[in-house]
Amino acid sequence: MGLIGRSMLVVAAILALQLAASLSFYALIDREALREDHARRVAELLVVSRRVHAEGGPADVGQLMTTSYLEARVLHAPPRLPDETDSAANAIRQAMVRWEPTLEHAQLSLWTRPDRTGHIDLLGVMRLDERTWLSFRSRDDAKVWPLALRVGLTTVLFAVLCLGFSFFVLRQLGRPLRRLTDAAAEIGHRGRVAVAVEGSAELRELGRAFNDMQDRIAGLIEDQARAMEAVSHDLRTPLARLQLAADFVEPADSREMIEANVRELDGMLNSLSAYLRAQHQPSAVEIVDLPALIRSVADRWGAAATYDGPESLAASVHRSALEEALRRLLENGVRYGGQVHISLRDRAAGPEIHIRDEGPGMSEADLAHIFEPFFRADYARARDTAGFGLGIPTAARLLRRFGGDLFFANAPQGGLLAIVRPPLER
Repeated sequence: MGLIGRSMLVVAAILALQLAASLSFYALIDREALREDHARRVAELLVVSRRVHAEGGPADVGQLMTTSYLEARVLHAPPRLPDETDSAANAIRQAMVRWEPTLEHAQLSLWTRPDRTGHIDLLGVMRLDERTWLSFRSRDDAKVWPLALRVGLTTVLFAVLCLGFSFFVLRQLGRPLRRLTDAAAEIGHRGRVAVAVEGSAELRELGRAFNDMQDRIAGLIEDQARAMEAVSHDLRTPLARLQLAADFVEPADSREMIEANVRELDGMLNSLSAYLRAQHQPSAVEIVDLPALIRSVADRWGAAATYDGPESLAASVHRSALEEALRRLLENGVRYGGQVHISLRDRAAGPEIHIRDEGPGMSEADLAHIFEPFFRADYARARDTAGFGLGIPTAARLLRRFGGDLFFANAPQGGLLAIVRPPLER
């Protein structure tokens, strides 16, 4: 899970905790409000009823005091009271006394009972005189959406809005970091990748440091490559002298041995120079007919390299990088496989060039090292085949540096299969 995902989890956890605390708090407030409402309502009923009865008012005080949420009636026989103690009713009685202190010594009994809908009603009786009691029921008039639920829904809506806003803000804040991550992933393939210096102060400083680091690394690599190129160039002078001197060496077998070694050293220097140049040589984007380019490269090997694919397929590619990479791969395929078959496929993600040789293929262990400079598979070393293990690394470096890619696998029909994704215009 990424940084934004973890941050969203933290925000969601905080909002969930806040929601739970709010619901608990407002549920308590809801209960307190209901208890106070019962207490005020019943206290007013009892005080007024007792006063009206004492002053000789209407005989049916209950009918006079009955409302839509308060039901009262007069009894002329002692009512039956519940046996158990009701703590909720006792709390309401204490609240009634706070509202009307005159009720503290009244002969009053209270209890609660749920109605058919599940709401809790308050029931009770109060003695008016020796033979008269007032029975009443205060209905729980909590609305379908009580306070706690209303506040809970509001809090949930607020939490969802906060999550959405947090996600937007975190994505905006994390955008420079994502770009930095993408650049770090590409720097090994395409050389220097400029990173926009934006975002918070810390991210801007990180972006500047990243760009400076790229400049230093690129400078070191380029200096190293140019130094090696200079050394390889300087080595050609003594090699040329050896070549000239070899003409005067006798006997003939010694002369041939020296000339073979000179040619081998010269080939090694050429391969090394090409590998080092691939790190910094330029390549311009051109609109290229890929089949024509493939045929022009394959013509060098004649019948050993065959092409099967569309007659025409234009694409904007880095021509020189692709041409050099194909030349290296075909040379490698012909050298180790004898025959290569080239095909061009137009995929949704872009064209692909498949190059399959007729060699023995490679073991999985060797495939894991195929892009390493100077690596040669066991069978190539056993055959004493020419080459220095730089053809494939050079091709891979050229392709990846300009946005292409190179993959290898053992072909189902035998041989080694190279899959080239051309370096397209970005």
